[in-house]
Amino acid sequence: MQIENLMKIARIVFALMWPAFAGATDQPNIIYFVANDLGWKDVGFHGGRAITPNIDRLAENGARLENFYTLPHSSSARAALLTGRYPMRTGFQMLSIQPWSSYGLSRDERTLAQALNAVGYKTGLFGSWLLGHGRREYLPTQKGFDTFFGNLVQIGDHYEKKNIVGQPDWFTNEKLYFEKGFNTDLIAAKTKNFLESQLGEKPVFVLVSFPGPGAPYQSPDQYQSLYADVSRESERAYLGAVSHMDAAIGAIIESVEKLGQLENTLVIFHSDNGGAVKRAFFTGDSDTSQNVADNGPFRSGQGSLYEGGVRVPLLVHWRGKISSEVSTERAHIVDMFPTLIKIGKGSLQKQDQVKPIDGIDISPILFNEAQSTREEILLNVDEFGGAILRDNWKLIVRSILPASAELYNIGDDPSEENNVIEKFPEISQELTKRLQDFAWEMQRSLYLGDLSRARQYDMPMLWGNNPQRP
Repeated sequence: MQIENLMKIARIVFALMWPAFAGATDQPNIIYFVANDLGWKDVGFHGGRAITPNIDRLAENGARLENFYTLPHSSSARAALLTGRYPMRTGFQMLSIQPWSSYGLSRDERTLAQALNAVGYKTGLFGSWLLGHGRREYLPTQKGFDTFFGNLVQIGDHYEKKNIVGQPDWFTNEKLYFEKGFNTDLIAAKTKNFLESQLGEKPVFVLVSFPGPGAPYQSPDQYQSLYADVSRESERAYLGAVSHMDAAIGAIIESVEKLGQLENTLVIFHSDNGGAVKRAFFTGDSDTSQNVADNGPFRSGQGSLYEGGVRVPLLVHWRGKISSEVSTERAHIVDMFPTLIKIGKGSLQKQDQVKPIDGIDISPILFNEAQSTREEILLNVDEFGGAILRDNWKLIVRSILPASAELYNIGDDPSEENNVIEKFPEISQELTKRLQDFAWEMQRSLYLGDLSRARQYDMPMLWGNNPQRP
């Protein structure tokens, strides 16, 4: 035990001294926090009800991108983040992987973890994976992560760490792992241990993918007590889960700061998609029968192509390197792939990045407050419809009957209340053609392909864009 303590002290001393002779900005550590189904307004810096002092502190001293887009569903967002490619290219454009799903992210897709691992990063994933578990080749430890600790599919109980059909789903690397405690606390503790053992020896990339605050709505009493004035139990539990996640983030950042590595650490935080709202039909993707998340002025939520489903709060913090700013430049989750590879001194050359990516480097926005070079964002396209954004014009198409098309100027109408498609037919035609072009490039949805396979459970179906309940 004394030897272990001495070794731990030696690592801490080395980490504290490292910046003095290694160059603090050579290859920064990267800590990437992803929340599950967090509402746009459910952070303090957006004036919401949730108490989030640690996230707010990072936002106050970093860059906030207020026009940051993801995907409507959890697996889609994670596939986009880790490949830099629109999910329609990887087959992840529809819904999320279920416990009984047989598909996963193809082995020929290069991930962000693999790209950073190749240039010396020690990599770890703590929390939700959601990109395949039916074969060993789909597991995170086969996708560039040196360490994995968390759940493979959607959580059905944050305390028991079972999936949505009651099966145990908590792993350390590739083995089932049983440990008492709330998953948020376990994720924070394991992330801290990983960072304390690695920081200063090699650059570190950790993806901390919290299962909360998404359904099921659970949180410890000490966090729910912060919202004693909230009458609904589910709402109180959800808000408590947000504050619980905030405390975990604070503990991880404090650990990095104690090691003297915060100046050499890039921190990112956002939600995988918008907060969940009541849907007309359940899809099995962290759906809820109650509205507890608050997406602020934006329409609808998780699972939708409206702003409430795909527009999320993003903050990027790097002490001394990224100044405090609020940017309205548009960016997409696929942009994080090339941006972080560039910052981490990785390669995007064709011999390494064989498949073309859709993301662009947004580091000029973050470091120089430059304007974005993005002209359009494909918000998603699948076999039943899609949405595309160009300048302030946003087209949403629903192709199954009753078919519909909607056009919004989200610069003037961010709440998407006024469908102006009849007033601007030329713009509608241009965006429809562009969306069709993407559809011709689309790989068949792996989710749809899985429907033909014999299975024990009923697969949740997609009903158009699954409208909200009235």
